[in-house]
Formats: sequence, structure tokens, C-alpha cells
Amino acid sequence: MLTHPKLTLVALLATLNLAQVQAKESIAKGEIQKQTYDFKEASREMEYYLYVPRSYEKSTSAPLVVLLHGLGGKPRNVIRYAGITSEAEEHGYIVVAPYGYNSRGWYGSQGEGRGFIRPNSADPDNLGELSEKDVLNVLGIIQEEFSIDENRIYLMGHSMGGGGTIHIGTTYPEIWAGLAPLAPAIMSGRNKADVLKKHNIAVMLVTGDKDRLIPVAGVRRYIETLKAEGVTHIYKEIKDGNHGASIANNPEMIGEVFDFFNQHSKSSKHGSADDASSDEGFREFSNKTGKKITARILSVAGNKVTIIREGGGQFTIPITALSEEDKRFIDEWKRANPNRVQ
Repeated sequence: MLTHPKLTLVALLATLNLAQVQAKESIAKGEIQKQTYDFKEASREMEYYLYVPRSYEKSTSAPLVVLLHGLGGKPRNVIRYAGITSEAEEHGYIVVAPYGYNSRGWYGSQGEGRGFIRPNSADPDNLGELSEKDVLNVLGIIQEEFSIDENRIYLMGHSMGGGGTIHIGTTYPEIWAGLAPLAPAIMSGRNKADVLKKHNIAVMLVTGDKDRLIPVAGVRRYIETLKAEGVTHIYKEIKDGNHGASIANNPEMIGEVFDFFNQHSKSSKHGSADDASSDEGFREFSNKTGKKITARILSVAGNKVTIIREGGGQFTIPITALSEEDKRFIDEWKRANPNRVQ
């Protein structure tokens, strides 16, 4: 298994020999696209799916969600869950869905080998290792190709992908600002809640109380572990929710996940010079759909504004997503704070 808990992200990606992966050019915005790369260690071309919002500009760093599919699923399916691309578009996120080598690789959460659920004789003996490495390879490709805010990289996954989210999130905690396991297939003994606490990684966990594939009782026990460790978390239990449609066809829930991501960044956990020195008051911002947030501006870069939410949580959003009143306020703020405009 790839274990580098003390490496920085840059050093970690260097260990993955990123010369073997080639980023694609001419990415269209506002469309789900299939991409491939040459996975040398697996001796095969590997696919992943990508969504880049229309607001993306190379000059401004964007937040990133790495999205993991469930057992038997594919990246092209999970990226089309209701709400994924619409929320990414609204909030300016890039979303990438790796394959994890194949539909049953478990992203390393069952160990380096073939695992014990749906094994296949055609699978390589190191399926788990390759599955985990594929996720990290794809992350490296996206960071090479796009301007990514390293303080705002998030991991989300459904079912097997939820188990993979917890595993990869705790194995490489220096990367992630937050995790969102959805109806997660949690592997007992490999949850490492203490790692989440140590690295101050926030978790939003969602499941249905009528999930027959991943019983809610086990998920509730994991939540008690998070509570005992003092991990910052939100637990959403969907009333009468099942394992499939309650996750895949639930845009309101996905909106809550993106709102959760918006409230958590690595920089906001430790504070910053801007945070400490600013004496500006907070105001209420609202987007075109009427969602409101109390926050203050930290900086403006191109067509994006970075704000810090009252109570914590720094994030960057497209100015075009805000109300006309907010846009006028930002214009006035830029004239009054030229040193904080890029």
C-alpha cells in the first residue's frame, strides 16, 4: 500500500513518477468529458471523467473535488449524479472522477491485493495498490493541467467510493481539506479517526436509514467514533433513504455537501495574516438562487472573490454567481482596497 503520511503533496506526487501521466489540453468548459492517460505500472490506458466549470480561468486557483464511484460503477456514472455538475458550476469547482483501476478496486481500502468482495481471476494481484495509485495519479494530472487551490482539495465517494474516501483521506491527510463519504462501505479497523482529528479534516457523512446494503447501524457506530475523537463532522441521515437513488438522485443533498466544502479549507483551519489583520465587518452575500451567507472579502482575483465566512471557512467563488447588489459592493471594495486585488 502507498503510505506516505509525512510527505508534502509536492513530494508525494513526485513519488508517483508523474512523467508517466500526460495531461490533456484544450479542455472544454461546462461539459463532462472522458479523459485518458498512460498508466505505466498497470500497462494500460486508464480513463477518468472531468468537469471544468465555465467560470474557470487559468489565472485563478479553483477548488477541486475528487469523486470516487461505488462497487460495479464507473466514473462516467458517478459524475452524473444529480447536482454534481450544477453545484460545481455554481461554486466554481473542478470535479474529477478516477476509475480506481476498475469497478472493484476499492481504492486500496481492502489492502494491496484483490480484496474479498467480487474478486475476479483477471484482476492483478496488486489490484488494491493500483486502485489507490490511480486516484493519486489523476489528482497529479489535474494539478499539473489546471490552477488548483491546494487549500481546497476535497474527496467524496459513494458506497465503495465512500470507503475509499475514508481510506485515502486518512492515508494522505496532508492533501484534503474535507471528506464526504456517502453511504460508505466502511472497512472496520482501517478508519483512523485519530488521523482526521490530528490533521483537523472535516467530514460530512450521509447515509439512508433504510439502506439494506450498508446497514445504518454500522455507520452510526462510526459516527460515535468521530464524536469520541472530537473530529469536526456533520452527519446527515436520510429518512427512509436507500443505498442508491437516495444518493444518486438527491441534488439537494449534494448541494449541502458543496456548502459544507465551501466552509472548510486548510488555510482557514490555521488562520492567516489576512484574517488576523483585517478589521472589516461582515455582510450578507446572496447568490442568484437566493442562498445567503454572512462573510467578508479577503481578496479579488480576476472574476473571482475570496471570502471568509462568519464563524470560519474561507473559499473562492465566481463573482457572476452573486447578486447584482453584491457585485456593486465588490466593485466599491476593489476601489477601496487596490492592494488586495490581483
